[in-house]
Amino acid sequence: MPIQRSSFATRMDLVACLVALALAFSSGSVQAQSLDVCGPTPAVNAALDQLPWQTAAQPYNQFHEQYVTALQVLMGQFPNDVFLERAYIRAMTTTGEKDQAIAEYKSRHEQNPDSVDLAYLYGLTLVGRESGEAIKLFTRALERDSKFMIPHLELVTIYDSPVFSDKGQRTVHLKAFLDACPSSLEGYETLAQFDDKELERTYAVKLRALLASRSDPDAIGAYSTLWSIEFKAHPTSEYDALRQQVARDLERLRQLKLENERQWYEALADGYNEVNDQMHGDWVAEQHAARFPSPLEDTPAMTKYERAFHGAPADDAPPATKHAYYSDLLAQTGEWLKDRPNHLGIWQNRLNAIDHLDDVSAIDVEAAVDQMYKVEQLNSGLKGLYPGYYELRTLSKKHFQPERVVALAESALTQWETESKEPRNDLYATKGSLDDNKFSMANFRLELLGYEIDGYLQLKEAEKAQVQLAHMEQWLQDMKLLVGDVKDRKISYYARLSSYWRGRACEAELYGHKLDAMAFYQNALLMRLEAQWKPATGEKDELADNARHLWSGLGGTEEGWQLWYGRRANELTNQVPLIWEEAHQPLPAFELADLNGKTWNLAALKGKTTFLNFWASW
Repeated sequence: MPIQRSSFATRMDLVACLVALALAFSSGSVQAQSLDVCGPTPAVNAALDQLPWQTAAQPYNQFHEQYVTALQVLMGQFPNDVFLERAYIRAMTTTGEKDQAIAEYKSRHEQNPDSVDLAYLYGLTLVGRESGEAIKLFTRALERDSKFMIPHLELVTIYDSPVFSDKGQRTVHLKAFLDACPSSLEGYETLAQFDDKELERTYAVKLRALLASRSDPDAIGAYSTLWSIEFKAHPTSEYDALRQQVARDLERLRQLKLENERQWYEALADGYNEVNDQMHGDWVAEQHAARFPSPLEDTPAMTKYERAFHGAPADDAPPATKHAYYSDLLAQTGEWLKDRPNHLGIWQNRLNAIDHLDDVSAIDVEAAVDQMYKVEQLNSGLKGLYPGYYELRTLSKKHFQPERVVALAESALTQWETESKEPRNDLYATKGSLDDNKFSMANFRLELLGYEIDGYLQLKEAEKAQVQLAHMEQWLQDMKLLVGDVKDRKISYYARLSSYWRGRACEAELYGHKLDAMAFYQNALLMRLEAQWKPATGEKDELADNARHLWSGLGGTEEGWQLWYGRRANELTNQVPLIWEEAHQPLPAFELADLNGKTWNLAALKGKTTFLNFWASW
């Protein structure tokens, strides 16, 4: 069950504290704020800085309610403040909340169509839903009040999106804001998201001069923005000089000793990363985690562990190597959860470790599943979270609690139906991205249905499995229409088709139709070969084992099995696991300098066969 609202007394205590806090920052004024040209007033900015942060042990649902309540209190103390209302709109992340915000601000805008701030706020709710209409509202607001600058930043974001891409308009609006608001850190944060060397060179100088005269927490945090802009503005040949400059900045920041400010730690962490100083970076991470623990961020211990092990062993690694790794991961996650009990990533790692181990008791498996499901329910407001997905995968693989597998799969499928009807973000709704999303959703639905069918088969409820297999057959036809000529889609389709035939085989066995079952097993194995799937070393191959057992029971010989299936499976196992996939995406324009200072761009590579090696250093 999602977490319930706190008691009335507790809520009133919270509200009273927040009211007192807001009054302190508002200098006693509860009158409507006039629109500031570039950012919130000092009182509102201070109030925003005092909004609650999620603590290490606090579930997201509880935190979200507390955060929105705090915002609403401040909105009552600073009526019609556009920056507080902007924060409120941005906090409305789920579909239902966003629908509510759209309806609210549409009504207010229609009641006062000449209001510049309501045109902006209503437009803000429409970004991602009706972004074309949002452009009109932002433009109208700028036309009516040329000193009201923040719509420029929203237009920058829209014009940088794939669907509304317009580099010229993006530059015009970004320059308009930066020139009118040279002291606003928000403009530089927006600039740091893009690659525009001309703008970056110009405004990096201005930002450095601005930060040199300030030592407040917001300015300290903006050093990360400054470094990002400076590195983008210069060729790689000048990076050593830039790192020396960052080192000098770090000396200044350390001397400020702002141990009670989040921004101080965040800037130091980014700076030490820029200069490749892992020792001091680890120290900052430990101090930051101790003072400001977050339920979603990795702890220093987790970071060091991942750095030491360099990821999970490959599927073809020796069984002993994999067992040692996952046994240690299981032990480590138990320790990490003591400090981060609501960290979903840790719980996912814990269940992943259990999935790869055969010596975890049923009691321990079910206890981990129970606890993770509780944590997911407490965090169910997080977008993209499917409570029960990892749990049903583990239970299905272990053949535990088939009734619960069915229930969890049905619940996930209900959520899938709801989310499949939600509108896509129209900033990124290109034909390619929409096609990818449709295929991914179709593939995920079939995966969930496969778990439900497995549950019914384990329960030996053949009729219920038969009904769902009929649905699966229809959904496979829908999925096939989305495959096209994309290689990885074909592989996914064959994998789901293999799952369908395996389900048919198990169903036929329950009815005693052994010859039918053998034919279905053959189809399942052939489709699995088409999907280029092979069992990991040391792991049981249930599909092949069940098919082989039935083959022998029907009088099939070992020689015949090897001629029909074993030889092809062995060939696949011996293949080098290197797969080239077609991206089917146009390469955006770029300009990069190599280590010798030579500049490369898309035009220079046109018509040439080019090998691109992408890597990241985080």
